[in-house]
Amino acid sequence: MTDIITKSFSHIDKHEIVSPKGAVKREKPLFEISREEVYSQKHPVFGKLAFADRLAFGAAALAIENGKIENPINCAIVLLTNIGSFMRDKEFMETLNQNCPSPAYFSATLASSPIAEIAITFGLKGADKVIFSDYALACRTAQLMLSECDELLFVEINIPENEALIENSYAKAFLFSCGLCQSSVKNP
Repeated sequence: MTDIITKSFSHIDKHEIVSPKGAVKREKPLFEISREEVYSQKHPVFGKLAFADRLAFGAAALAIENGKIENPINCAIVLLTNIGSFMRDKEFMETLNQNCPSPAYFSATLASSPIAEIAITFGLKGADKVIFSDYALACRTAQLMLSECDELLFVEINIPENEALIENSYAKAFLFSCGLCQSSVKNP
């Protein structure tokens, strides 16, 4: 079996943002997380993303910016989520009830919408999987995918279903590579 190397990590919660650069305390409510806190580049749609997508994107951006991806064409993504697109689904249903369905909300009603935003922004073209609430399965999936790809981004988001507890949400991201691929890029 090939060695798996952790190239980078991040963690976002209501108290702090942690990355290889250290920890930064947060003062604002987590629901108000801004692009400037998690990503150094311009990203015009960040504020329009659903909360779960902003958390996932933020954790991924921190991990990616602090751990260079050698081969984005063969970088896979595993998203572990407990809530999927539930919050955006509710917002979309409200627009349906008003007889004015929102295409912007509809596009984010897929559980994989955080993966799409991450992949598009960072040019990742590897395989991806969404796993619901099963950490062991997500870890096993990541292991299997790492046997077929050069690098893997593992993102976990946890958001309480009870919106009164939204501040207890968190996101984590880890950027892994297989030891053999660390310094070489495979030819397509």
